[in-house]
Amino acid sequence: MNTDSIENLQILMPVHNEGKSLEETIVKIYEVIKRKINFSFIICEDGSNDDTLTILKRLELNYPIKLISHPIKKGYSNAVIDGIKQATSEYLLIMDSDGQCDPNEIFKFWDNRNKADLINGNRVQRVDFLYRKFFSKLAFVVYNFFFKLKLKDPSFAFTLMNKKVYSNLSSFEPQMPDGFFWEFNARAMRKGFSFFEVDINHKKRKYGNTKIFHFYKLPKVAFINLVGLIKIKFFHRD
Repeated sequence: MNTDSIENLQILMPVHNEGKSLEETIVKIYEVIKRKINFSFIICEDGSNDDTLTILKRLELNYPIKLISHPIKKGYSNAVIDGIKQATSEYLLIMDSDGQCDPNEIFKFWDNRNKADLINGNRVQRVDFLYRKFFSKLAFVVYNFFFKLKLKDPSFAFTLMNKKVYSNLSSFEPQMPDGFFWEFNARAMRKGFSFFEVDINHKKRKYGNTKIFHFYKLPKVAFINLVGLIKIKFFHRD
């Protein structure tokens, strides 16, 4: 489907091996907001080895989708940045493709879009494994030590931003490959952009588990993200 016209909103979703849930997620979002917001999707497919790409190629024939695909996995942060570089709309909403967020919640962001440069989601009751919530709370303490950013949930992948924000933050080299929103929000704060939070109901994944934060990966992920935080704070000023 042609997506060349200028939309008010683009919804960017990074995708890796979400073949079981992806079509349901995209169709639900489309049906909920198609008559209320002029929008399109930017889907960043990142080296999936299931039927994700096949599904997306079929869906783009009938839905307003700009598909970006890479045959080799680049990682979450790089996939999102690839999508940001392709954005042209007045506003950009970045969200995960795993179906953990109700499409109706998009209106909470849209209705508050003029209150700040970034509208960030806050998981009121986070539905996740206990060890992941513990890791996030610990990371939150360290993060606030470095950046003093007044957000309750700076790692949540559900954020609306205006064009000024994403145009200024479309080309940085990620220092936190598995912590995109920690990094993005810190960089946005340093550039002087404003923030507003909306409460979001978080749902359990219908299919599979997260691809990144398995328990055995936590020590390595934590170390890489800590080093990344230090680099962003003291060495990267772009």
